[in-house]
Amino acid sequence: MKLAGGMAGSIPLNEQPWISAPRNERVDTALHPCYSLPTGPINNIRTIAFAATWRLGIRCLVEGSSMHDRTLPSRLTVGVCAYSFPCSCGFLRREDQAGPDAALDAWQLIDLAITHRLSSVETPLYGMLSELSPDTLAQLRAKLAGANLTLVVDSGVVEVEALTTLLPLAAQAGAKTVRATLSTILEGARAEVPGGWDNYLSDVHQRISRIRPLLEAHDLVLALENHQDATSDDLLALCEAGGGRVGVTFDVANPLAVAEEPLLFAQKLGGHIHNVHLKDYRIYPTPSGYRLVRCALGEGVVPFAELLPLLARIAPHATLHIELAAQHARHIRLLEDAWWAGFPPRDVRAVLPVLRLRHDQARPHDEPWQTPWECAAPTPDVVLHEHEQFERSVHFLRSLGGSNVELSA
Repeated sequence: MKLAGGMAGSIPLNEQPWISAPRNERVDTALHPCYSLPTGPINNIRTIAFAATWRLGIRCLVEGSSMHDRTLPSRLTVGVCAYSFPCSCGFLRREDQAGPDAALDAWQLIDLAITHRLSSVETPLYGMLSELSPDTLAQLRAKLAGANLTLVVDSGVVEVEALTTLLPLAAQAGAKTVRATLSTILEGARAEVPGGWDNYLSDVHQRISRIRPLLEAHDLVLALENHQDATSDDLLALCEAGGGRVGVTFDVANPLAVAEEPLLFAQKLGGHIHNVHLKDYRIYPTPSGYRLVRCALGEGVVPFAELLPLLARIAPHATLHIELAAQHARHIRLLEDAWWAGFPPRDVRAVLPVLRLRHDQARPHDEPWQTPWECAAPTPDVVLHEHEQFERSVHFLRSLGGSNVELSA
C-alpha cells in the first residue's frame, strides 16, 4: 500500500497528479494522534520541512519499512545543494503569488544537512546570506566546521569580474571548490549560441586562463558543470587547459540533455570530477525526442546502483550533493536535425545508449508529466513537494547502503 499527497485527515491520492500512486487508495491519518499534521496554512519553511518528513514517515509505516532506525543513523557521504529547492529558496517566484513566509537560507540549509546526517552543503553566497561581511562569513565557516560539514560555493556563468569578487569570499567561508557553469544554454540547444558553440567555448577558455592565478592564490578549484550545454569532450578540453585548478561538477542526469549516457560520461571525465550533483529524471518521449522531468532520486532513469561505486573508484575525493532538478521540464529535441547543428559529427553508435534508454525506460505517453509548478499549484504546495522529494531522495540513498554512501555513525 502506498501513500502520497494530502494533508491532515483522509488523504485522496488523486488530488495531486504529480504524485505517482494508485488512484483509489486512501489513508486515514486520524487513526493515531501521532499521524496528525499541524492545522492551519502550511507556508513556513520549518513547518513545511517537518510536514515532508512526517509524510515520508507515514509512507514508510504503511509500506512496512522504517524511515529511521532507533539508533543514530550512519552519516551519508553526500550533502545537500540549495538548487534542490528553487521555490523554497526564493529563486523561483510567481508574479501573482507571494513566496514562502521565510525563504530557505544558508543557515537553514546547514540545519537540514545536520538533521539528515549529511556531510556537506552546496550553496550560493549571494541571496542565501543576508550580507557578506567578514563577520558573517566567519560565522558561516564556524558553523560548518562545528558540524564537520564541507562547503561548495555556487557561482553562475564563468565571468572574470564576478569570480574576481566571489573567489575571495568563498575562501573566507572555508570553501575549497567553487562550482560554475559555462553558459545559460539548456536542453542541449547549442545551435542557438550566436557565433557558434566552438567560438563561445574558446572565449570561456580565455576567461578561465585569466582566473587561474586567483584560483591559485586562494587555493580553490573551479568545478565546471555540465549544465545541459557541455559534452564530456568540452569539459575535458577545458580541464586540460586549466590545469589542476579547473575540474568538473558532474551532474549525473544532465548528460541526457546532450545525448550522452551518464555512466560513459563519468568514465570519460574520471579524476577531473571534483563535485557531483546527484539528480534523477523521468523520461517522457515526444515526436522530437524526450522530456526530462524532475523526480526524487531512485524514481527516474539514472542507474545509481552502478554509478555510485563507479564514482567512488574514479573520483574518490569528490563531494556529492543532492541537487534535484528544476521545476520546469526540459525538452531534448535530439530527433530534430536543427538540434544537432550545435554539435560536431558523432558516430550513431555513441548515441545508441541514450536512444535505448528512451525506448526502454520511457514513461507512458498519456501519463501526466507536469510538475506542481507547471500545474500552477500554490507556492506552499510547490515548496512542500520540493521537501518531500528531498526526503525521499535521502531515504533512497540510505536504502542503497554500503561504503559508497555511508560513513560510520
